[in-house]
Amino acid sequence: MLIEATDRTRFQVLESDLQGDVGLALSPVGSGEAVEELGSLRSGVAWSTIKVPLALAVSARAPTPRNEELIDASLTESDNDASLALWERLGPPEVAASAVQEVLASAGDSSTRVEVNVLRPGFTPFGQTQWSLAAQVRLVAALAGLPHADEIRARLRRVVPEQRWGLGVLGEDVELKGGWGPDPDGRYLVRQMGIVGPLAVALAAIPTDGTFESGSDLLDRLAQWLGESRAARSTT
Repeated sequence: MLIEATDRTRFQVLESDLQGDVGLALSPVGSGEAVEELGSLRSGVAWSTIKVPLALAVSARAPTPRNEELIDASLTESDNDASLALWERLGPPEVAASAVQEVLASAGDSSTRVEVNVLRPGFTPFGQTQWSLAAQVRLVAALAGLPHADEIRARLRRVVPEQRWGLGVLGEDVELKGGWGPDPDGRYLVRQMGIVGPLAVALAAIPTDGTFESGSDLLDRLAQWLGESRAARSTT
């Protein structure tokens, strides 16, 4: 069991002090491991976190130098134009979505359906995919065993400093990818997934004031709680 009773109690105290809705999912690194969750927020729009399985799909089907440049920009800088170019290289929307879903299925996620339609002008279709924290953790946990994972994981360690909030506070070697964006009312969902030592982790927050800055601050608090909980267990 990753989350002990004392951890749940401490998390409830933390959650009651936070200004917003938050969620956290954990799993040991490895395919098929059990997922444990905390918090009221369990799912939401994928935003840029979906760029990880998109990059894996492109690496599997078209590993060209140009595509590698686009993957690098998409993952380390969260470049939206680069990720859209990758999506288009997979084929028509239905074909591209199927390729990304194949990656998710290979990690044990058979429920997520990658969005093929432009639901909101100005945003990519795939970025509007509904992706649960539990399903996201399954991908991260299985990542090491997937084709082309080494190259992808290396990039997740090289995410630009200004995007290394959340899990990034736990160390420079943490692999992570964040995603963020507003709902139709302008309230931001800020989310992130990554690998912290032996753990696969997904975090998400919708701050009360609806701003990105407050959302990323909430993820910092969740990551700090996680670091303190793991440290406490290692000393008992």
